[in-house]
Amino acid sequence: MAVLIAAGASMPVGAWSQAYPTKEILVVSTASPGSSGDAALRMMAVKMGESMGQPVVVEVRTAARGAQAHAVMSKAAPDGHTVTFGTAGTFVYGRFLFKNMVFDILKDYAPISMSLTAPSYIAVHNSLPVNSLNEFIEYAKRNPGKLEYSSTGVGSFFHLAGEAFKKAAGVDILHVPYAQKNFSQMVSDWASGRIALWFPTYATLNPNISKVKPLAILDRQRSRHMPDIPAIGELLPGYQPFAVWWGFFGPLGLPSPIATRFSAESKKAMQQPDVAPKLDKLGLTSIGSTPGELATLLRQDIDTIAALVNAIGIKPE
Repeated sequence: MAVLIAAGASMPVGAWSQAYPTKEILVVSTASPGSSGDAALRMMAVKMGESMGQPVVVEVRTAARGAQAHAVMSKAAPDGHTVTFGTAGTFVYGRFLFKNMVFDILKDYAPISMSLTAPSYIAVHNSLPVNSLNEFIEYAKRNPGKLEYSSTGVGSFFHLAGEAFKKAAGVDILHVPYAQKNFSQMVSDWASGRIALWFPTYATLNPNISKVKPLAILDRQRSRHMPDIPAIGELLPGYQPFAVWWGFFGPLGLPSPIATRFSAESKKAMQQPDVAPKLDKLGLTSIGSTPGELATLLRQDIDTIAALVNAIGIKPE
């Protein structure tokens, strides 16, 4: 391997991307099985494999807050044939919420592309006697500590969204964390009324719309999918929205031309006429950023989440 890398170091810049890939590409995914991000990745993998002439294989490793995926990535050569895919929850939030994170996204990985984003909604079960966000806030204030919201675990997007909402609204709502592998059970409990409140993306909200009430979208503007649902800023100015996002990273030392090629191929895959409408139906927005753009966005996200965690008062566990 050392000989190959040394030889590659003398290759012209363009030769890196022209020769790549030379074998199967493994994508180690931390996206929850059955989630919109997982569905999007699998669509991208098929199209990228067709375009690049080598299979793109998805291997799901969601356990241990990204540690299981990192165990694979830490042994991978920086040649673009093993990359990882996941959410901000895996790559960003853990650094502020857990004392013993086994990786640092800024020091251990090379950015490739922010692929997708999706705003979440505040949605409650139909059994609650509320029809607007203001009514829900008043109801929660009359029933402190009696309502629950769910998440895919401590440190997940849904956890931070819930705590940020609690602080902005001044309400006392209990956090019920589920493991990522129990995503479907969490959705079932919310849709059946066992959990009063959740922050689903459109892909999960829409199939359950007869059972729940969306009260607001956690974004700066309304969505074209549900234009009648107000943006959170219209109702609760103190809440600073942040979106779910998914992205690709490679091992540290990944040559820039390979990262750029992979980024371009993933963006092209999302733009295909038989993929783009499906992503839109899932409520996903295709980004397809360059490696440099992801590096900038990543640092901005880290600063935003650091300020949020500090304001909420969450302490690392």
